[in-house]
Amino acid sequence: MPIHAKFEMKNVNMRNFTAPYSYHEYPKWVDLPDGSRIIVNNEEEEFAAIGDGETEMTVDSIERDALLTRAKELGIKTHHRMSNETLQRLISYPKT
Repeated sequence: MPIHAKFEMKNVNMRNFTAPYSYHEYPKWVDLPDGSRIIVNNEEEEFAAIGDGETEMTVDSIERDALLTRAKELGIKTHHRMSNETLQRLISYPKT
């Protein structure tokens, strides 16, 4: 005689294998000013890796400021998304 087991169905999902999500900011990837990336484990490491950032102007931004100033002196209309090469080209064209 076969044995039949009686299972009662419950309204509970017994196959829920997921755990509640908790966000952790660290460790995380940080982009350095030279373009490389490193992993930092806390806020102190992140600050040490990135530094102030505001005290150091890049050569590109200094050149861009000079080009924008020169273009304004010449009366050239510029746009904030113009590249340095485009600004240089506009400045070098002789006015007719």
